[in-house]
Amino acid sequence: MKKFICLLFLFSNQIIFSIEPWQLTSKAWNAMGQKDWDKVADLANQANRTWGNHARASNRKITKLPGKDSAKKYATLNELATITYLKGEALNKKGDQVAALTAYQMVVNDFNFGQCWDKAGWWWQPASASLDRINELKPDLQKEIFIETTPLSEKLKLPGKKGICFTLRKSGQRGSSEENLPKIKATQSYWNYSWGMELVDQQPAKMEFMPMAWGAWGMDGFVQSVRKHIVPQIKSGTTKRVLGFNEPDKKEQANMPYKEALKYWPVLEELGVPLCSPACANPLSDVDESTQGVRGTWMRDFMREADKRNYRIDYIGVHWYGSTSPRAFKERMVQVYEAYGRRPLLISEFAVADWGAKTVDQNSHSPEEVLKFMKNVLPWMEKQNWIAGYSWFSFGMHEAVGTSSALFDKNGKLTTLGKFYSSVTNEDPLGDQLIK
Repeated sequence: MKKFICLLFLFSNQIIFSIEPWQLTSKAWNAMGQKDWDKVADLANQANRTWGNHARASNRKITKLPGKDSAKKYATLNELATITYLKGEALNKKGDQVAALTAYQMVVNDFNFGQCWDKAGWWWQPASASLDRINELKPDLQKEIFIETTPLSEKLKLPGKKGICFTLRKSGQRGSSEENLPKIKATQSYWNYSWGMELVDQQPAKMEFMPMAWGAWGMDGFVQSVRKHIVPQIKSGTTKRVLGFNEPDKKEQANMPYKEALKYWPVLEELGVPLCSPACANPLSDVDESTQGVRGTWMRDFMREADKRNYRIDYIGVHWYGSTSPRAFKERMVQVYEAYGRRPLLISEFAVADWGAKTVDQNSHSPEEVLKFMKNVLPWMEKQNWIAGYSWFSFGMHEAVGTSSALFDKNGKLTTLGKFYSSVTNEDPLGDQLIK
């Protein structure tokens, strides 16, 4: 009988330890969906008891965040970072903020190199998300990101940092001037662009228009367009700077080889006004939640060769479409700034997006979360001398990917998010923080 019991115990032990870490994490995600906060915490505790020390040992051996190709090698670490973060989320939802802070801090201290794979096609860091939660629950525990730099020269300084981007197409077309000019005015921005070179007659007098060289596929045609549209604007004093190519690393956008883009850049240099670099979907040659799944080294290749040739590039154009994590956004901007000679950033497109959403209802970001994100990052950017300007990309409310980032409702009226965006001014860089 004793022998049978021993064998049964050994057999049971084998069953217990045959469970993989990812299985517990999967159960924790399901429990989060069912709002079973206690179960999430229990599963996380089980994972930590079984694999916590192994994950910590792996984390100590790493000196930098693993790239997308090597991240899978640290499966146990990744699962422990994720499930511990979920524990923090569950405890926070439950109302136990003290215990939640402990869980978040464990992710930061013990599993900071762990990553979580999003089915939409990128890795994200539970440690970064945990830092955001710590900042929310106890701001004094986390130091704000700030880079000390000298103010921009008058030539590079914009009339105000806040800008806006809307198409200004011909009458009768979707995204026409008649449709979008009232929206542009409603945002009370200091500058705007339309992804084109042409200045419309109804351009708001107090708003600086920035023409964009969206793409180029022939030198003669490119030169003619620049001379026809941009040169007269510069001579009249209307145009004071020019935006470079739009997401040339993305097939659905400019889709230009970097060597081809280099051929056209001297044409823009001859204009004699400050130039913004091409704004890539992937500015750092990696893939995170903000890069739309676009891979490649376009921006690094272009900037390396441009610097070799002493081409003039005054601003670095940045596009960002990520989650509601202010920390992730700020860290990303710092990385881009440091990567290209500490040139001032011109964030010509940014918004919160869920690239996995196929319908509006599937979007995982609520309007309240996006508003909270905006209330944090806009005042922050207003304080940074190395950020020359920024422009929110207003998705339509019908667009699944970015419905919660819409500045305007279906009737063309400002949403709550739009009202806050409008409230940020040179005189009031914090905006109306009471807007809810």
